[in-house]
Amino acid sequence: MVGCRYLDSNNRTSDNDSMDCKILINVQFPPVDSKDYIQGTIEYTGKKTDPLYFEPLSFSAASFYRQHSRESIRRMDLEIIMSLISNTLVCVFVGYQILYVKKHPAVFPFISLIMLLVLTLGRMIPLMLNFEALFVPKESRTTFLLRSGGWLEANEVIVRVITMVAFLLQFRLLQLVWSARFADGKQKAFLAAEKRTLYLSLPLYISGGLIAVYVNWRNNTVGEGMEYAYSSTYQRSLWVDLRSYGGLVLDGFLFPQILLNIFHNSTENALSRFFYIGTTFVRLLPHAYDLYRANSYVEDFDGSYMYADPGGDYYSTAWDLIIPLVGLLFAAIVYLQQRFGGRCILPKRFKEVEGYEKVPVASDA
Repeated sequence: MVGCRYLDSNNRTSDNDSMDCKILINVQFPPVDSKDYIQGTIEYTGKKTDPLYFEPLSFSAASFYRQHSRESIRRMDLEIIMSLISNTLVCVFVGYQILYVKKHPAVFPFISLIMLLVLTLGRMIPLMLNFEALFVPKESRTTFLLRSGGWLEANEVIVRVITMVAFLLQFRLLQLVWSARFADGKQKAFLAAEKRTLYLSLPLYISGGLIAVYVNWRNNTVGEGMEYAYSSTYQRSLWVDLRSYGGLVLDGFLFPQILLNIFHNSTENALSRFFYIGTTFVRLLPHAYDLYRANSYVEDFDGSYMYADPGGDYYSTAWDLIIPLVGLLFAAIVYLQQRFGGRCILPKRFKEVEGYEKVPVASDA
């Protein structure tokens, strides 16, 4: 194809020369259903001495067909249903834990505040960022929403409302544990264990965040030198990478609880099995679905993902295998700690109780 552009008065060689048609556009379309990208070039056919000359440009784009559009709508329908089920299950699991701690108030000191804070922030931050989108869909999804008759739009609002309910329940659980922890001034030993957990987990979280920042900078630096740059494949914004790292922290939400159990060395059933196993299942299910989606659907633009959003966690074949294995390992460790003691997973020499026990000394008098 030949492209033309209007010239302003400064670039005209004559009064009748109002358009420049020396732009050549070459577009190569892939075979249907090949899952390849459209690739093309834009170059200027004039001389390099021409003031309007520019270096050849390369571009790529995803190809969409009618069948692909229908498959995308079906996929979005499925993801909306999975989001509804997952968020509803979160409400059930957190609600059960609230009833559990009210029935067993002695477990309050043994629940990690850091773990609850991670879970609460994981619910709160997406709600704050998408508050305006609670009743207004994203523009990138407008076409799909209109073609689906508004069904997707209505259900997306329902998902966000249920997410808000899950956040309120999670915040209520955090409030209960926080109030019980600081209401009793005799729990200095428990606060000391919580501080140790914070001192150990916080540097790890910060280090992971710095690594995510470095990887983002490294990938974008490499991407700038590539001839073909796919915006969604090679280059990602820093915010997207930090969101993905936040999703990874949420996947390992039991890590602070494991540390607290080690410092307490208690066999107290602080977390109900229904809560920590169920929440682990909800966090790991998107990775199992992502493996299925990668083999069953054509790659779509990021804004169309209603569940297992690539911008909200680390999703790839490797991550989809590693994260579930680590999540299940954490759940198994918590189960063993609550049954055999917080230090049951440590070598024998680390299982000894710290410090010495005071014994009465007989006086010579």
